[in-house]
Amino acid sequence: MRGRSIMEQIRSRILRIGIFTFVIAILLSFLVLFPMLQERAIINAENANEEIIWQLNTELSFMEKYTDMLALSVAQNEVIQNYFKDPTTQNRNRASLALNNLVGNNGIIRNVSIESNDLLVLDSLNRITDEDSALLESNWYEKQRSKTFNSGWSPVYVTTVKNVKYYVFAYTKNFYMNNEWYTFVTFASLNDAMYDIREIGKNSTDYFILCDATGDTFYAYGDEKLQEEAEELKGEEKATSRVSLNNGIGFVNHSIENRWGIVSIVSHTTIMSSLAPYILELLFILTAFLILILVSTSQTVKRAVQPIIGLSQTMESAVQGNLDCKVTVDRDDEIGQLENSFNKMLEDLREDRKLILEKEKKEQHARFGLLVSQIDPHFICNTINSINYLARKKRCEDIIVVNSSLITIIRDRLRVNDIQITDTIAHEKSILETYIRIQKYMYDGDLEMIWNVEDEVMEEQIPKNMLQPLVENAIFHGLIDEEIGEITGEIVITAERIKDGIRVEVRDNGRGISPQRLREIVGRAYIEEERGRQIGLSNVQSRLYYLYGERECLHIESAEGKGTAITIIFPK
Repeated sequence: MRGRSIMEQIRSRILRIGIFTFVIAILLSFLVLFPMLQERAIINAENANEEIIWQLNTELSFMEKYTDMLALSVAQNEVIQNYFKDPTTQNRNRASLALNNLVGNNGIIRNVSIESNDLLVLDSLNRITDEDSALLESNWYEKQRSKTFNSGWSPVYVTTVKNVKYYVFAYTKNFYMNNEWYTFVTFASLNDAMYDIREIGKNSTDYFILCDATGDTFYAYGDEKLQEEAEELKGEEKATSRVSLNNGIGFVNHSIENRWGIVSIVSHTTIMSSLAPYILELLFILTAFLILILVSTSQTVKRAVQPIIGLSQTMESAVQGNLDCKVTVDRDDEIGQLENSFNKMLEDLREDRKLILEKEKKEQHARFGLLVSQIDPHFICNTINSINYLARKKRCEDIIVVNSSLITIIRDRLRVNDIQITDTIAHEKSILETYIRIQKYMYDGDLEMIWNVEDEVMEEQIPKNMLQPLVENAIFHGLIDEEIGEITGEIVITAERIKDGIRVEVRDNGRGISPQRLREIVGRAYIEEERGRQIGLSNVQSRLYYLYGERECLHIESAEGKGTAITIIFPK
């Protein structure tokens, strides 16, 4: 024990030093690295904002260039110009087709509308929605048309086509071509861009809003608790701003060219969680280093006191009941003498245990024999009374039958030895038929026994005297009416092979058992019979426990007025 104590003292000291060093290393690392990592997380969120505004600027720049190119193509298209010179229906249809061909299948551009100074309107073949038409009738549009060489961006609005919601905006620009003014309106969808923006925003921020050229919010995503703070930041004049808030850090980015912008907020919690991978990595490195030091030091110390540790471990194993262990003796000093003495003590203990186990085995077998041979005293008394009754009636032949049946049952109960713990189902059937014969002499009525057992199953071995207590239980608790002395009903015995052994069921159609009584029976695993006897299922359960241990072999099912079924699974 002294060697073990020394080992634990050394390990404790090494552990304390290692933990102290570990804590100091963590504190120093946090003091140095935490501000840097925090700033890195904030910069990542800031870069996300800049990437989103760049995405928006790319979309808007494309619209401007596209509209300029389209205007040039329209000015040179003879079919379109013929319509504006001669606005017949036929020319309009041709011009719409030509315009549609110029627009092409662009994923961003939804529609194009061209209006001349004479209020002649030409649309591409794509359907103009009600929301698009409302924009062309708005004051904003009239203001855009009224100025020479004017261009501008409409507010973003939502329109639905075939159950698909589109975020739409328009770019208008006035062109002077072929000696006349024209207003081009290019309708564009932000859906594709919105998907990319949403993916960028949700991975870097907790909440963000997008603003169009009018300063109105047309899209928001994230934790709505941050909405109020985000709306307040829209008024920031700087193109790029970083603002400290109560709940986190706010970022504002505006496009200088078109005033479109994004406002985003990243919470303190998110900033801290973004540091988690770096913190975990640092903790892993420091922990691995600490473990390496502790293991190497511990191994060095362990080798120094290994003999005493080995002896201590073997002693502990013996204390836990493993008397088959043994210490390897490879020393000639005092420790070697101690190991020899311990091995001799274990040898003496093993011999004593062997003697005790043999004695217990004999006692257990004796107890099992008593359980098997146990006979209900009330049954014997009733049977003798029945013999006396038959004698008074001078029914000699019946006396012989009943007496022989009783002798058969008693002899069978006493027939227990080392090799006769089990019997065939066929033999159990024979004993049961003898028992039923006695009961029919003792009570009037109509008792029927039905056997559902195949011939080959009849030769299967089951523990001796298991079925008779179950049948007795069915009679006295289900079928017998002692007030009038009658037994009425049937008992069905089923036996079959199953995967895990033999299944035997004893089912009656008697009174059944109430739910409360059934719970009591299942809880105690036996029936405490009214006559003060505890033989029935208690005896069966005791023998099942003796043979199969803790496994649940006995099951009871019953319903009042419908009978009772007791099932036993005999494991292989």
